[in-house]
Amino acid sequence: MARTTVDIETPILKEIKSLQKKEGRSLSKTVSQLLMEALAQRRTPVKSPRFKWSSRPMGALVDISDKDAIYKILDKGRR
Repeated sequence: MARTTVDIETPILKEIKSLQKKEGRSLSKTVSQLLMEALAQRRTPVKSPRFKWSSRPMGALVDISDKDAIYKILDKGRR
């Protein structure tokens, strides 16, 4: 665990010490927990893009059982 010195304003320190006594933890654990919670709130959550499924009837342009009609349409793009 790293050690450092931080200046904390008196009213804030009193509130942290009150919380420390209430929770029965050390001052360093209480401060670490509070900082961890504050930092977690500041992180930008990764949101999944919204996906909306859309569909519509397209209507058949060719009879898929007609092999020659399928080849004709496929060859149309090659010309």
